[in-house]
Amino acid sequence: MGPGTIRILAAGAIALACAIPVTAAADMAADEAAILDIWSSYSAARVAGDAESWLNLWDKEGIRMPPGVPAVDFATFAPGTPERFANAPASMEIKAEEVMILGDYAYSRGTFTVNNAVEGKFLTIFRRQEDGTWRIYRDAFSMNAE
Repeated sequence: MGPGTIRILAAGAIALACAIPVTAAADMAADEAAILDIWSSYSAARVAGDAESWLNLWDKEGIRMPPGVPAVDFATFAPGTPERFANAPASMEIKAEEVMILGDYAYSRGTFTVNNAVEGKFLTIFRRQEDGTWRIYRDAFSMNAE
């Protein structure tokens, strides 16, 4: 190998090494944006009483952990969701204070307000699906006051 070939290979290796962190950062930013979009879709579906759209945000192995009752899996809570959505709130705001991407899993922590009155907090785990999209995998939340 001549000196010219070595320089070309070295330059290519340096360019590749520089591009990897940028690509990873761009992917992380896209993943975080996708999760923030889920929260927008979540609150919009809840206020619209759109159970089908809300259920589509969930992983089929998802588990909800609401306050004061046992955890419930997707197969159990999904069938009764349309009836529960019949009495939709007038407003819902979700503020994600933290989103952390960890490979094919991510979590989001934050606060929510329903009808400008009920306030609470959440910690939610997301799982990347085979098609690259994110879905809610585990969801725990509680109200700030009873």
